[in-house]
Amino acid sequence: MHIVLVTPAYLPLPGGGERYVGALARGLARQGHPVTVITSAATAEADLWSGTPTKRLIESVADGIRVVRCPIRSFPGGRRGLMMWRKAMVVISSLPGDQTAILSRMAAGIPPVTGMDDALDALTDVDLVHAFNLSWERGLVAALRYAVRAGIPYVVTPFAHFGTGEGDRVARNSTMDHQLTILRQASRVLVLTSVEQADLAKYNISPERIIVIGGGVDSLPATDMKEASTPTFHLDLPPIYGVFIGRLSFDKGAIHAAEAIRVLHRSGREVALILAGSATPEFSRYYDKLPESDRQLVRPIGLIGEVEKYRLLAGSRFLMLPSRSDSFGIVMLEAWACGVPVIAARAGGIPGVVDDGENGLLVSFGDVTGLAAAVERLLADPAEAIHMGENGRRKVADQYNWESVTERLSSHYTAILTGR
Repeated sequence: MHIVLVTPAYLPLPGGGERYVGALARGLARQGHPVTVITSAATAEADLWSGTPTKRLIESVADGIRVVRCPIRSFPGGRRGLMMWRKAMVVISSLPGDQTAILSRMAAGIPPVTGMDDALDALTDVDLVHAFNLSWERGLVAALRYAVRAGIPYVVTPFAHFGTGEGDRVARNSTMDHQLTILRQASRVLVLTSVEQADLAKYNISPERIIVIGGGVDSLPATDMKEASTPTFHLDLPPIYGVFIGRLSFDKGAIHAAEAIRVLHRSGREVALILAGSATPEFSRYYDKLPESDRQLVRPIGLIGEVEKYRLLAGSRFLMLPSRSDSFGIVMLEAWACGVPVIAARAGGIPGVVDDGENGLLVSFGDVTGLAAAVERLLADPAEAIHMGENGRRKVADQYNWESVTERLSSHYTAILTGR
């Protein structure tokens, strides 16, 4: 099968969605399927609104995967302009009637990728197109139109974020008229968790077409894992620390995680938090206002490599992911692979991954006191923390490997193409 994967961004841009698509592409290629990835030329998140220097398509082939990268125009007003455009879309979607037509046109700027339609039309002998990421739907709209023109099946993995419920702002950003139309027209909607499956079924999408495909975790080569298991690191790490890995934003819970550490420090508990990931303006503003003493407790270190990430996790007491904008949270699997328990929000798809009290602890989104209590529980009872981490390690080994995910994926592709 010649499979085309359409995604707003792709490796080496860091992010869970990018790693997810990359893992599927590699798995399909290993099975012998020709794989083409149509994506943007973004190499950093800011490129999605600031634009990319290149003005032409860039093609490359690696590991049997053909990647076509399309330029991005700068969005008027930058990130702030893009967010205002997005808010306008949410407002329009709330108006009476179906606003799909105008919203689909507006989605051409989310992000403003150019040349994607031409790149798709230039492909030959395509059997199926699979698009990703409902939050940046330029690619989903282009892929659907291409599938209609080419007369081929269309599959979607939405990475849908429903936050804390239907009225949540995050949920409104994933359930606009045009987004639901895209999902309803798909041959399959392949989701990551049963939570995402149940939430999508509430929006008049045929339940039999919403299939849980799951996710996996990348394993480092044995030599790298041995290096990652050593306690040394390029930072002067405190003796007791937890880790936050991801975009440092409000919706991801980075500020709540930092505040929980400050609460614990005021109660006399010596623990620090290392935050790895790109910082958003709201986090930078928050961090700039912290007193110098608290900056010793809350330490953002920017983006790090894979070996550094696993080494950081291996020496930590816990991972915190108190996010309302994660459909899965691959970083939790990476923590479990190191035998580290997780503290996460009871929001998005996370409750479909974490078993509360068995391999981690769940807290309501935004509950700083609850996060602090969860950290205190793990630090006060090291035996329980180790037990949770080992339970997580076993769950990764049993359920979350890319070979199984890719097998499920290709079996659904085959079923679609044979009419089953």
